[in-house]
Amino acid sequence: MVKETDKRLDVVPSQRPSVVSAPTPVIADPPTVLDVPQPHAAPSPLVEPQPVPSAPRSVGVRRAVWVGLAAAVVLAVAAGGSVYAAEQRAQEAEAEALAAGMRVDQHLLAAAGDVAAQRSTDAVVAQAAYENSRAALAATAQGTVDHANAVLAVVPNAGDGPRTALAGASGAVGAALVAPNVSQRALRSLVAGVAAPEKAATDAQVAWQVAEAARVAAEQAAAAAAAEAAAAARSSTRSPARSTTRSTAPTTTSSGSAPVAPAPSGIPSGGKVCSGSGGSGAGESSVSAIGSAINDYRASLGLPTLSVSRSGSLVSHAIDMANAGGIWHSGGDNIVACVSNGSASSMVSAWSRSAGHDAQMRRTDVSSMAVGGASLNGWLFGAVRFS
Repeated sequence: MVKETDKRLDVVPSQRPSVVSAPTPVIADPPTVLDVPQPHAAPSPLVEPQPVPSAPRSVGVRRAVWVGLAAAVVLAVAAGGSVYAAEQRAQEAEAEALAAGMRVDQHLLAAAGDVAAQRSTDAVVAQAAYENSRAALAATAQGTVDHANAVLAVVPNAGDGPRTALAGASGAVGAALVAPNVSQRALRSLVAGVAAPEKAATDAQVAWQVAEAARVAAEQAAAAAAAEAAAAARSSTRSPARSTTRSTAPTTTSSGSAPVAPAPSGIPSGGKVCSGSGGSGAGESSVSAIGSAINDYRASLGLPTLSVSRSGSLVSHAIDMANAGGIWHSGGDNIVACVSNGSASSMVSAWSRSAGHDAQMRRTDVSSMAVGGASLNGWLFGAVRFS
C-alpha cells in the first residue's frame, strides 16, 4: 500500500500587492510553504513529489516592490514639487512685500523732504519779514531821537525837570537802537515814551516865554511911568533961565539890575538907566573875564564848566548900552547888566542876587555861552546867551 506522499501547501496571494498612497510602499509577505509532517511511511516509488516552481512568485514580488518604490518616488517628487512651489510663492510674496515697503519708504521720504523744504521756505520768508519790520522800526526810533534833540535845542528855558525827562527818554531809545538783544516790542514802548516828556518840555518853554513877555511888559510899563514922573519933575523945577541941570535925586536898585533912573535918549522903552554912565566912545572889553567869572561861580556850586565864545552881535549890543548909559534885552541874549567898578566878578555877583538871572547861570541843559562886553568911563556892560 502506497503511503500518501507528503504534500506541500503553497499559500499564494490571491492577487498582486497593490500600491497604496502612503509614502512607504507596503509589500505583501512572500508566500509561506508549510511542511506538514506525515506519518512515517516509506515513500511511494510510483509517485515522487515535485517542487512547486518559485520563479513566478519571486518575479511578482520584485515587481510589486519596484512598483511601490516608483509610486513612493512619484509621490515624494510630487510632494517636493508642491513644497517647492509653495516656498517659491512665499519668496515671491516676500519680495513683493519688500518692494512695496520700499516704495512706501520712498514716498514717505519724498513727502518728508517736501515738508522740510516748505518749512525752510517759510522760515526764510518769516526771517525776511522780521528784518524788514525791524529796519522800519529802527528808522522810526532814530527819527524820534532826532526830533527830541531838535526840541531840546529850542526849549532852553523849559526848566531842568522837563528837559532832563526828555533827554532821558530820548537817550533810552538811542541806547536800545545799538543794544544787541532788545525786542521790537520793548523798542516800540521806548519810542512811545518820548511823546509825553517832549510835550511837557514844549509846554514849559511856552509858559516861560509868556512869563518873560509879561515881565518885560511890566518893566517897560514901570520905566515909562518913571520917565513920565521924571519929566514932570523936571518941568516943575525948571528955572526961568531954562536950566539943563539933570536931576540928582537918588535912584533905587533892584537885585541884579542897574540903578533905575529916567531913561535918556537912546534907551528903548522898558530899559533901565545905569545912572552916571553913558556918553560916547565905548569899546569892547572883558569878554573872557565875564565868561571866566560865570564859570567860577558855577564851579563853586559843583556845576560843569561851559565853553566861552565871543559874540560879535552881543559885543555890539554891549557897546550900544554903554554909550546910551542903560541896559535892555536885544532879543539875542539871556542876561544883561552894568556895574560901575568895571569888575566882571561884581557883575556875576549882581546876577546871582536875582532869581531869574541866577537860574540862567545855573543851567545844566547847556554846554556853552556866547558873551559880549564893553566899557566906558569905568563902567562895564555885559550881555550873555547860554546854549
